[in-house]
Amino acid sequence: MQSWSQLTRHIRAGLILLTLALTADTALSTPAWKAEISSTKRGHHPSIASSTLDFTLSWKGIVKAGNLRMEFAPKGVNKPGVFVAKCSASSLGIAATLFPFTHSSWSEIDPATLVSRYFHATENDSKENVITINRYSANSVNVREVTTDLVTGKINTDLSSFSHGPARDVLSAILYIRSQKLELGEEHALLLLPFRTPYLLKVKVEAKEKHLDRDTLRISFSLRKIDRTTQTLGPYKKLKKPVTLWLSDDADRIPIELRASAYIGDVRAVLNNFSKIP
Repeated sequence: MQSWSQLTRHIRAGLILLTLALTADTALSTPAWKAEISSTKRGHHPSIASSTLDFTLSWKGIVKAGNLRMEFAPKGVNKPGVFVAKCSASSLGIAATLFPFTHSSWSEIDPATLVSRYFHATENDSKENVITINRYSANSVNVREVTTDLVTGKINTDLSSFSHGPARDVLSAILYIRSQKLELGEEHALLLLPFRTPYLLKVKVEAKEKHLDRDTLRISFSLRKIDRTTQTLGPYKKLKKPVTLWLSDDADRIPIELRASAYIGDVRAVLNNFSKIP
């Protein structure tokens, strides 16, 4: 029969092995890409003014495909403790004939870090209506996606979560990037979760140049898709190469033009109106 001291040693050894196993499991569950994520600390560039930005969407700048509107701190919206941004878009012309589409979204963003807190989007095409609600915390995102089949009326609700953070929606990412110094060669990596799929977004300041008769910062964006099950990175096949964004090199730092080489061709969004809200 074992002595009390021998039993104690076995128990202690078992606890040590259990602790090592749990520690190893935690280390393995932390994906390598997470070490690349930039600090959540916002930069010192002044906040964007309460404003509306209107963009024309096109293929190669020739065939008009739609309209896009962004609203930052919209007039009449007062939610203490959060910065509100809105976005709406719709296809037009031949694009609407081939692919009728409308989008509207509402973002609530932490003004201290410019990290997302809440996102609500409604999207419609000829086949379905999709409502997405994301709730963001420091370490996770809870996603609720409700899809209605417009032909059969069938409704499907999908609940999921992503246990890494902090994550951002697209407008949060834009605000964070414009807040930084943005010196030549400067790079940032963000965890992007705009709907239900997470991405690693890498941003680099490529040049200072004239674009559409304005002083701009040319910035590249590349996306890697994050597998929700394995947490590994994979290609984002809808983009053939990094997206290019020209940001005005001034106090406003607003998007002037975006170009993306997508699977459907050369897609562009060009600013045609910028209005500050008094």
